[in-house]
Amino acid sequence: MSLTTNGIHLGRHANALADSGLDRVNVSLDTLDRDRFVAITRRDRLDDVLSGLAAAVQAGLTPVKVNAVLLRGINESDAVPLLRYCLANGYQLRFIEQMPLDAQRQWSRSEMISADETLRLLGSTFHLSRAPEPRGSAPAEEFWSTGARKGRHRGFGYPPVLSGM
Repeated sequence: MSLTTNGIHLGRHANALADSGLDRVNVSLDTLDRDRFVAITRRDRLDDVLSGLAAAVQAGLTPVKVNAVLLRGINESDAVPLLRYCLANGYQLRFIEQMPLDAQRQWSRSEMISADETLRLLGSTFHLSRAPEPRGSAPAEEFWSTGARKGRHRGFGYPPVLSGM
């Protein structure tokens, strides 16, 4: 069983969640830049989210997956730092496309960063290749990264959410 969370209270509850039978967590994190984090989430809780990620690993809630949404003009520059951070800490990074769920219809396709654009952003720093395992029914297309650290590492996945629209 897995849980998707913003991670703010995960640090305090990771052990209890694991003891209750939770297997792993997905944590939403769109930036490592404090000012952008506050602008996106309207909360200055970046440290809580980062400590929650570490607590999840300590509690055995693995693999820890980080879900990030990149938005044009807001945080597309965070793609490389997020992947670097996740590789360094053993987290699986998944870039997901913005979902048009707003009732006010303020969602705009022009703000969306596609999977292809994300690959170009990351390809300027990392050597990327598609993961060799068959994808099957999994929603994410996985890529491996070389060059960020010695050897090959599962770097990130990109669920093809909305890619057909």
